[in-house]
Amino acid sequence: MPKLSEIHKELQFYTRYFSENKLYQSSKWTGELLLGLTQEEDLQSSQFAMQFIQNNTDYQYQFLREFVPENNDIICVARNLFDLREFKKCASLLQGLIHKNESAMFLYYYSQYMYGELRKEEEMFENENSKTATNPELKLLDRELSKLYEQKQLSQLNLYLYGLILKDTLRLREAREVFIQVLNQLPCFWSAWLELCRLLTEEDSISELPNHWMKFFWISNFNLEKFKNSNCVESFQLLLYYFRNSNFIINQIANAYYNNQEFELSLEWFERLLSIDPYRYENLDTYSNILYIKENQGELANLALQSFTNNKYVPETCCVVGNYYSLMNEHAKAINYFQRALKLDKDCLAAWTLMGHEYLEMKNVASAIQSYRNAVEIDPKDFRAWYGLGQTYALQGMNQYALYYFSRAVISRPKDARMWNAMAECYDKMDKKNESMKCYERANSCKDKEGIAIHQLAKLYDAVGKEDKAQQAFEESLKRKDEEQTVDKEVSEALLYLARVFLKKGDRERAMQMAKRLYDFNGPERDEANKIMSILNK
Repeated sequence: MPKLSEIHKELQFYTRYFSENKLYQSSKWTGELLLGLTQEEDLQSSQFAMQFIQNNTDYQYQFLREFVPENNDIICVARNLFDLREFKKCASLLQGLIHKNESAMFLYYYSQYMYGELRKEEEMFENENSKTATNPELKLLDRELSKLYEQKQLSQLNLYLYGLILKDTLRLREAREVFIQVLNQLPCFWSAWLELCRLLTEEDSISELPNHWMKFFWISNFNLEKFKNSNCVESFQLLLYYFRNSNFIINQIANAYYNNQEFELSLEWFERLLSIDPYRYENLDTYSNILYIKENQGELANLALQSFTNNKYVPETCCVVGNYYSLMNEHAKAINYFQRALKLDKDCLAAWTLMGHEYLEMKNVASAIQSYRNAVEIDPKDFRAWYGLGQTYALQGMNQYALYYFSRAVISRPKDARMWNAMAECYDKMDKKNESMKCYERANSCKDKEGIAIHQLAKLYDAVGKEDKAQQAFEESLKRKDEEQTVDKEVSEALLYLARVFLKKGDRERAMQMAKRLYDFNGPERDEANKIMSILNK
């Protein structure tokens, strides 16, 4: 990493540069990172952080570019027209400058692209069932920019726009190559990094990417996208030494813990995030999911009120309020808010999935299936929608269909024990014990936090006559329950099995220990305990 002063200069340059060229999301990202940069006075309070930065600083790195504002009158007026969403007028005004000024050329083509996106949104709004609407300006822009690309006359920003067009026309390999070219010229262009993240797979080589400090951010974000949550947390926590108050890094760490089902840690990071950025709305739907899971009604009510007051016309706020009503068992109101989210953003994945859950609660199976299918169409790699579809069919007793959808969820999340448990349960219902055992074993190896797999494995081992494995699994299940201080049916099943096994093996002391614990239960368990104790007394 460079010196903090060099990072500051670079981020300051790119924040102004992207803002001037109307790339507001990238400008916002670099600007927030700039504000989150660790200050020299912050290091005085942490000797370890100071030592870490000193040991990992590249003192040879220098950022030499200076920001020079554009002073052309026509371009200044065109930028105002762009901000007013008068895209066609903006392009018309710049037509005479496109071969004289790089900024004018980019704004000319970018305004046409944005006009096409506006037309596409209008068409989709007017025809609600239309899923095939496209940007009508793509063909013209593709023809002109591809010609300039072959002649190597495209600036770095125009290269980015050309990459977007290649992606929209599904020429993904070419798009990937173009985005890499962009990043080698503009390494702090976060929008280009994100586009590349969607186009690369884990098998692809990243040697062509620029050897720049921004690469650490991209690798960390890529790990999060691919659900390598531990790697993501580790790398982002190292970056946190340099960007102590970066809301982006804190948000990513919170999401990684959420994906890893470490909800307490995720809550801590989300609370820290809101203390730094109390008016944010991005990713608050994820925060509300945790509060929903924890059944923290008071905090969820506060979050819903705060989000609604800050900005009620964003999909994230609608999802937060929907989660609140769902927790209150007002499912019709929850669905209403998820539908509002979809009116604001028809591709809101969280809204489709959460709405599917609500329909399932209301026993509206057809609508639940349709909601989950819409989510899957938006993102075929989203495991939540596949899992929801599997649950829906499993509740209908259609285990073969459920198994298919759970297997798709497993492909997306191969290290998630919940997916393997669901598959195992389907196989068990279909009386395929060997397949069920394999799935439960896989779930157990994936650190099944709910402890479902180990107990079900014990019962399956018992059913197929694997006594030693069954004993080991029941002992592990019982140990887990004791640590959690939980007393339920699974505890009585484990105690009864172990008492019988120890009795059979002549281990009187342990058999008596298990039998005595069975007296804590009413019903047949106590009767069985009496039988075992009478045998032991004889």
